[in-house]
Amino acid sequence: MEFPVRSILAASSAAHRINNGFVKKYDDTDKKSNSSLLYSHFFQGQDLQIAETDYALADEIIDYLKGLGIKAMERDLTDFEKNVLRFITSKAAGKEQIGIAASLPKVYFNKVESDTWEDRERILGRTSDYVGELNTRHTFDNVVIEYRRFIPRTGSYLITASVDDQHILKFFADGGPAVKLPENSKVKITGYIKAQQISKWTNFKETMINRIKFATLEDTEQSSG
Repeated sequence: MEFPVRSILAASSAAHRINNGFVKKYDDTDKKSNSSLLYSHFFQGQDLQIAETDYALADEIIDYLKGLGIKAMERDLTDFEKNVLRFITSKAAGKEQIGIAASLPKVYFNKVESDTWEDRERILGRTSDYVGELNTRHTFDNVVIEYRRFIPRTGSYLITASVDDQHILKFFADGGPAVKLPENSKVKITGYIKAQQISKWTNFKETMINRIKFATLEDTEQSSG
């Protein structure tokens, strides 16, 4: 049994809305996973009561992720991206595609957020210079937490911040204020300057620090290697 891809993505959008995000099958939570909600909707008669806004989001997801076809001309796609593109460009899909469909609202929101950050990073890159003296401890007074990215290999987050709205500052964290603070938070940070280099990914100058202390947050300290 197959269903139109647009209908599957609308149901996936509804599941994402109901769960207020993406819940994996084995997450330790009282909520049913997004894939379970989809399976129940299509195969067990438990209506998700899909709204017009869910169909609108489905259309946005389809239009956006079809752009993977363009990326395929620029670089090799990952296996996951190939499966996403294959699903998005199909007219209909069956039970075996429920799992990948359940994750696509999250994939879409993450990619939109990443695109927004890349635009912001390019702006900072035009003015970014090295801050402080290499191999010394330095206090950065006017810091904004700009973007955080989880690195599965290390189980930590790469945090990118701006200094004086001009310079790129980066550090790793596996917990504490750096992870809990919302993006755009303004903080004062003291850290050891371990590297000052031109990024091989962006070609922008950036300062990398570790052994970090958030000086403006009472009784909180975040350290990293």
